[in-house]
Amino acid sequence: MKANAWTFKFLLASMLLGLSVFSNILKAEDQSNLTNKIESIDFATLPGGRVNIILKTTQPLANPPAGFSLNNPSRIALDFPRVANGLNKSNIAVDQGALKSVTLAQGKERTRLVLNLSKNVGYNTTVKGNEVSILVQANEVATSSTIETRFAEAALGQQQNVINNVDFARGKNGEGRVIVDLSDASANINIKQKGKTIVVDFVNTDVPANLQRRLNVINFNTPVLYVDTMKQGKNGRMIIEPKGNWEHSAYQADKKFIIDVRQLVEDPNKLVRGSKPGYAGEKLSLNFQNIDVRSVLQVIADFTGLNIITSDTVTGNLTLRLKDVPWDQALDIITQSKGLTMRKTGNVIMVAPADEVAAKEKQSLEASQQIEDLEALRTEVFTLKYMKAESLKNILSDPKQKILSKRGSAVVDVRTNTVFVQDTAKFLEQVQAIVNKVDVAVKQVMIESRLVIADEKFGKSLGVRFGVTQTGTPGSNILTTSGTLGNRFTSSTAGTATTPGTLTQGQHNGSIQTATDGGAVLTSSDGQPDLNVNLPVANAFGNFAFTLFRLPAGLLLNLELSALETDQRGKIVSSPRVTTANQKKAIIAQGTRIPYLEASSSGAATVSFVDAVLSLEVTPQITPDDKIIMDLIVRKDRVGTILQGVPSIDTQNLTTQVLVSNGETAVLGGIYEQLDRNDVDKVPFFGDLPVMGNLFKRKTLRTDKTELLIFVTPKIMSEDLVLR
Repeated sequence: MKANAWTFKFLLASMLLGLSVFSNILKAEDQSNLTNKIESIDFATLPGGRVNIILKTTQPLANPPAGFSLNNPSRIALDFPRVANGLNKSNIAVDQGALKSVTLAQGKERTRLVLNLSKNVGYNTTVKGNEVSILVQANEVATSSTIETRFAEAALGQQQNVINNVDFARGKNGEGRVIVDLSDASANINIKQKGKTIVVDFVNTDVPANLQRRLNVINFNTPVLYVDTMKQGKNGRMIIEPKGNWEHSAYQADKKFIIDVRQLVEDPNKLVRGSKPGYAGEKLSLNFQNIDVRSVLQVIADFTGLNIITSDTVTGNLTLRLKDVPWDQALDIITQSKGLTMRKTGNVIMVAPADEVAAKEKQSLEASQQIEDLEALRTEVFTLKYMKAESLKNILSDPKQKILSKRGSAVVDVRTNTVFVQDTAKFLEQVQAIVNKVDVAVKQVMIESRLVIADEKFGKSLGVRFGVTQTGTPGSNILTTSGTLGNRFTSSTAGTATTPGTLTQGQHNGSIQTATDGGAVLTSSDGQPDLNVNLPVANAFGNFAFTLFRLPAGLLLNLELSALETDQRGKIVSSPRVTTANQKKAIIAQGTRIPYLEASSSGAATVSFVDAVLSLEVTPQITPDDKIIMDLIVRKDRVGTILQGVPSIDTQNLTTQVLVSNGETAVLGGIYEQLDRNDVDKVPFFGDLPVMGNLFKRKTLRTDKTELLIFVTPKIMSEDLVLR
């Protein structure tokens, strides 16, 4: 048993060792995909408190690393695309000038270098061979100042670049992503934040006329509202207008330049701003035994540089040991352990017992409610451009979710399409925000549908007419003629085959009619040729008749073969098209209203109508990524057979919902019919005889193929009614 236990432990240890080795191999293979790596990082303090960071890579960089700055906490982030972290560490303590430490984080295809600062300062980056120099300034930069990031320096004699395309997409985490396709990867690009917008300058870059436009990307539900692309002299400029609290980052991969704008978590109680939930403060270690709570809060205040105001009711001691914990998490742990809560306003944090804070907030809300009940009302006039004034009034006065206050009201002037709203300033601002959101031009969609009916018909028929008749005076000669049965034949006397003779009435129940050229035709008493088998092909395009006359026996043999072969191919294309607004139903129809008599209950006949039309009924919905969801009803009706005076309708229709990209064609459906018939008409018994049975048959072969295909193509129309 002991030997088996040791064997099991040895196998388990070997398995764990193998998994560890395999994990390291996978990690090494993942890093091996990035041939360029960061080899070393050196720091040098320059006069005036500046810090120069010299970073060496195994291969030269094509462009300086793109970066962005954060104000709270003060950080500078630089992205190195297609560069791996060749160092054996991810955190480097510096403590030189404004630079506290450096953090490296490697993603799948890039490495981010984060400079942790003690204050908000500017920086410059330059590239020389395989060395990247980052100069961190010493003087603090105001929050409102503009910080410019450069991707590449303009080279002398460089040819003018071109922006090939500007696109927008929504990222996996809800960020707005602007994608610019450049003609050259070495284009000089400068990024700066100007007020509440992001300005991107493409130096010595041309912008085609079709790209000089504004992209309205509000429907993508990202922090970005508009993207304006324009041309300024020899340069191209892009202005990105976000909303709310946001941060941006930019990077370049070959000829693609990408800017990501992320929404910051708007939590007033969150101590550190960031785009992700959780704790994001600088890490610290605390080890105290029975220390006063106020003293611990003072330590955190000194570490973060924030102002912490502690209520007089905060008392007590605690024992605390924390190692490498974000400071915002440490503060959260301290307050929760002592039943405290905190509220953050700017760079001031107020700490007090939870009951005390709840009482103060309740008192504040009650005071605000009283002020709102007593505040003077104002009247604001909203003149609408695109939406109906009555629709806006219904939104504002919805009893289930009323937007106005209990004292607010809205009045509509239909003539000028204006809404007069009376309420307090707070609610009037909310109404203005709603108007800015909903009073916009509705996109137009043109839907083109094509119904293609293709048919192919093939038929082949073979028939026979056959008769044997006994004629008049027997003779000794045989005369054969050919032609169409029932038209005429010529007879002659014995010994001469070319002299017209006479044909006397024999033992048949018919008569002999004399033709104009001296011939004769043998017919029955009803005026039709005297036949035993009458199975011809109707409307035959070709026939062959054979007549055999034997005078000694007084017999007349009539035989006619008729054949018909048809090959028909046709195509009917119906193409209804209609233009409608987003989410508005449109119907287009063309056809015939067919009258018919209908008996009423009183016995009188009234005229009623039935429709046989080609119609298209569609309700489009445009998605944020310019795709179109359509509810479609396509109908193709034709007049059929008349049944007791009432026409029947041959109908083909389709009802469906599809998602189609802008300008693409989708096949909604198709109906394929194939008819194969092989008909044989024959005389019983005689038609079943071998070989000779063909004289007693009529064969008809028929193959009909019909196919219906329905295509639909939606196209979004721009604001100037031009197809995109």
